[in-house]
Amino acid sequence: MRHKSSSRFLLYSIQNPSTMPLLASVLGSLPLMLLSALVSGAAIESRQSAVAQVVKLTSIENVAVRSNGIVLATNMNSANLYAVDPVAKTSTTAIAVTGASGLSGIGEIAPDVFAVIGGKGIYKVDFTGTSPKSSLVKTITQASNLNGLAVFNNDTVLVADAGKGNVYKFTISTGEYAVALTDPTMAPSGGIPFGIDGIKYKDGVVWYTNIFKNSFYKVPVDASAKATGAVVPLWTNLMGDDLCFGPNGKIYVATNSGNSLVEVDPAVGKPTSVGSVTGSTSCAFGRTEKDKNVAYVGAGQGVFAVTVKI
Repeated sequence: MRHKSSSRFLLYSIQNPSTMPLLASVLGSLPLMLLSALVSGAAIESRQSAVAQVVKLTSIENVAVRSNGIVLATNMNSANLYAVDPVAKTSTTAIAVTGASGLSGIGEIAPDVFAVIGGKGIYKVDFTGTSPKSSLVKTITQASNLNGLAVFNNDTVLVADAGKGNVYKFTISTGEYAVALTDPTMAPSGGIPFGIDGIKYKDGVVWYTNIFKNSFYKVPVDASAKATGAVVPLWTNLMGDDLCFGPNGKIYVATNSGNSLVEVDPAVGKPTSVGSVTGSTSCAFGRTEKDKNVAYVGAGQGVFAVTVKI
């Protein structure tokens, strides 16, 4: 929470100037020990794996992996989309996304084509040419604070609005969007409202976290991304940020101020810590034979590699 929440608070306060005094109050009155106490009640089994820092970068928000093995990393305070080479352990700016002041959720919608959240806009970043190109698809004007992004199909993404506590279904080819999901479990809480955070979709189920409610949920949906059943909590006592699917059928969740990456068996829902990463925000698995069991974790001090035992 200490780095990511601070950047979120700053971004929210810039967009909503009336909250600036509250921002100072919140950040000034909550020491790290108290922030960590928010997650201290969670019972987590531990099965530690090898953890290594790949590169040092400031306040990584989200990560995705290209088919060539390069890790893409976003930062809410920068329009630069970073390219991280996990073999050479170097980072460069792949592209500066024109029109965006900062980037958050990212997902691959077609081979080497990514949807990226930039403020209230959804951008397309295309790596299929000789050099990457970015373009604004459309701005979700009524959005409050877009953060998490899930690929629904090769032309549709689900976008979590942490400020309003809902999920938009967004079509890349047309720019059409509408609220597909809303539920009290997605609602923001706290002095500076921030609710639903990480979101992913797979096999008819949407999985999402609510960061300041220390909660992780799943809900079944139909082909239009509308809920077809009740929201089911997996836990309500551990901070959850963004998440990713592993090659072993498990789900992995970055716990932010929980300073870990946890593994979750979808059938059980109990978190098991597999790596200690300070300020972990997001994760994505490698896509080559050599790193398919490696989770690349975005965090306050850069990108880390957690080798998962599968």
